[in-house]
This record gives sequence, structure tokens and C-alpha cells, in this order.
Amino acid sequence: SSGINAEYGIPALSLAIETMKKNEVSRFLASYHYCYGEMGVPPRIPKKARVLIEVEVVRYIDENEVVEYDDMAPEDRRDLPTSAILKLVSILREKGNEEFKKNKVIPAYNSFLKGTKIIEGHSTKDEVDENQLNLEKIKLLLNLGQCRLNTNHTHDARRFIGEAIELMNKVPDPLHEKIGKGHFLLHKSYMKEKKLDEAKRCLEQAVRHLPHNETIRDAFAKLDIAKKKEADSEKKSMQLMGQKMGWKE
Repeated sequence: SSGINAEYGIPALSLAIETMKKNEVSRFLASYHYCYGEMGVPPRIPKKARVLIEVEVVRYIDENEVVEYDDMAPEDRRDLPTSAILKLVSILREKGNEEFKKNKVIPAYNSFLKGTKIIEGHSTKDEVDENQLNLEKIKLLLNLGQCRLNTNHTHDARRFIGEAIELMNKVPDPLHEKIGKGHFLLHKSYMKEKKLDEAKRCLEQAVRHLPHNETIRDAFAKLDIAKKKEADSEKKSMQLMGQKMGWKE
């Protein structure tokens, strides 16, 4: 295997892609053994149907370098240059992004976490290299936070996002967009727990960094609705309690 993650439904397509390069366009005539079998898929695909496949490889993720890294001795990993570490992390982040798009949140989380661990296991005294590593780690931490939000692990989500925001404050140039995104994700974690005051404080921080962001403005409107519902619910609860206790308004 070339390391290409092929989940294409029929073996012929998987085998075809394994022989191709990026940006290549090819046609393959595949026998029924590698497609839909003797029975086909009636009524659309007849028995023993050969299939003409046309494929263009627009992009793919080659994980061979990650596999090689896993097989290295610890001392060999420590000797890798920062450029090699950044390439490994980029591969894992891209893999995680693809998995997340397919709603494979746990595999995505594991890819992002592995990239973070690789960065943490690498040391450098060069400030430029350290800054590049921190920028990559910020992306991974925000992605980890999003994954934990999607699986309702809100405490973990805030831990990752908080670490990302802390790192953002250490890099030379302000990352207003990512800081805003971090606070917005924190807001979402508190909304899941119905902690509306904390959610509002996070939104206020987010809008400071992204003042024209429509998603954040919509979130304020949704928060106002949630707070109104909460107030109405509390009022009804108090009224019911009063009725039980014989209170008069």
C-alpha cells in the first residue's frame, strides 16, 4: 500500500488509485471480479458487468513519512530538523481534517492529538522554528477542542481551546481571527452546558477580535433568546412554587 486511505466502495477503484500520481487522469476497464461480482446490482448493474472507471487524483494524503517516524528510535526522532516535524504535523492535520469532514470525529481527534504530541516531543532553540511550531500547535489545539465539542466533552474542549488561546498570546503577531474563533468555541461549550452568563462573556471576547463576524452576531441573538427562555422558565417555577406554598402575588 502507498499509504493512500482508499475507501471507495469497489476494489477496482481502490487498486486503480494506488497506481496513480497527483493530478493524473486515467481510465481503467475493470472485470466484474473487482467491481460488483457475478450477480451485479439489479436492475441497474447487470450480472458479470465490466466497469469503465475514469479517475482524476486531485489530492491525497501520503502517510508514509508518519509511519517511518513511528518506527524511529527516540534518539533518531530527536535529531529530526524542525522542517521534518512541521511536514509530519501538516500531514496529520490534513488527515484529521479529512476524517472530520466525513464525521469520523474520534479518528480525527487521534490524528490531531498525535500531531500535538510530535510537536511537544521536539525541542529547538531557534525562535523562528519555535514560532512555526507554536502556530501549528494552535491549529491542532483548536481542532482538538472542536472534536471534543462534537462529542460533548465540554471540559476537555475548554482545556484544549484555553491552551490554544494562551499560545496565541505568545506568538509575535496577533492572531485576531484565531483568538476570536477560540473564544467562540468556548462560548459553544458553555451553551452546551446551559451556562449562559459564561457563554455571553466568551462571545463578548470573540466579537472584540472579530467585530464584523456574522456568525458571532447570530450567536448573540440566539443567546438572548436562550436567556429569555431561561428567565420565563424560572418565573414559571417560582409561580408554581408559590401556588404550592399558598403564596399570593
